[in-house]
Amino acid sequence: MKNNSIKYNILINFFIATLMSIISTLVGVFLVIMWLHIFCPSLYMKFTNDYNTNSSVMLGFIIEIFVIFIVLMCLIFIKRMNRITDYIEEISQSLNIVANGNMNINIPIRNKNELGTLASAVNKMAYSIKELMKKERQWEKQKNNLITNLSHDLRTPLTSILGFLELIQNGNYKNNDELYHYCEVSLSKAKELKSSVDQLFEFTKISNGDVNLNKSNIYLQQLIEQATIGFIPSFENSSMEYRISSKDAGLIINGDAILLVRAFENIIANAIKYGSEGKYLDINIEKENNMAVVSFVNYGDIIEEENLKNLFQRLYRVEKSCDKKEGTGLGLAIVKTIVELHNGGIEVKSSKGKTEFKIKLPFN
Repeated sequence: MKNNSIKYNILINFFIATLMSIISTLVGVFLVIMWLHIFCPSLYMKFTNDYNTNSSVMLGFIIEIFVIFIVLMCLIFIKRMNRITDYIEEISQSLNIVANGNMNINIPIRNKNELGTLASAVNKMAYSIKELMKKERQWEKQKNNLITNLSHDLRTPLTSILGFLELIQNGNYKNNDELYHYCEVSLSKAKELKSSVDQLFEFTKISNGDVNLNKSNIYLQQLIEQATIGFIPSFENSSMEYRISSKDAGLIINGDAILLVRAFENIIANAIKYGSEGKYLDINIEKENNMAVVSFVNYGDIIEEENLKNLFQRLYRVEKSCDKKEGTGLGLAIVKTIVELHNGGIEVKSSKGKTEFKIKLPFN
């Protein structure tokens, strides 16, 4: 039996209560007899004679002493057990507080026995529930953001499509060139609509773990070049250039090429959207300890500190009142999820004239 267990403490308290009761009873009887002997000698002599000659008096005296002993032992034992019972009551009251929905509790750990363990477990439980409630509120807020963002992002192109299709239906065009323009705009907006839906579907699929990684050995620089080449028209339209530099052209990683290309594409698209004023996107590849590090550096507007903290949260978008960018706010959340699926990490820092996204991936 452990020295700090409740069972051990109860036995110790019982032993102490018994010992104290015996001592108290004997001392009490001794003091009463001495008091009678000194102050009431006649009564003392009568009691002595009766005790020695009458067995019933002897039995009654012994029973009285035993009753006194039992009462004293119970009182002392209860008194000593109050510390344990009070602690149990404190834990019980804290649990009632938790049951009523208030998680702001902190039961003091008074000892290292089972009750101390229970108090610690209750504190941890309350903290965990509190954190889950906080996350639930965040998820609720994100869900509302999803509805708001998607309502806007889907309604805008859909309104354009419907408007142009009504013009076509009503014959409100002068020639085939104008009709072709209406159809071209409608098709472009339909593609935007499909892109938003596809991105939402992709994020949901990845976040729910409904994806199996098809890993293989990949030359990292070649993979990044493959992802970047597809954006050449976008770079030209934004008057930007990209520059890729690598300190190790033969760096190999083990991963899912399709998913990693998707992550790199989201970072590049984000840099073109928000960093076109800087004219350049620098992509640097290097080793750092046992990780391959890919840095995407653009020279556009600074990202404020309050936005940096939330940048990889789903449905979060950096917006300015005078320059609202379209998008679901899922792109960087998808990047973070894909990188973490590869046991990597992503971080971002932004200062005046420079914003850097740094992706770290294990390499062979």
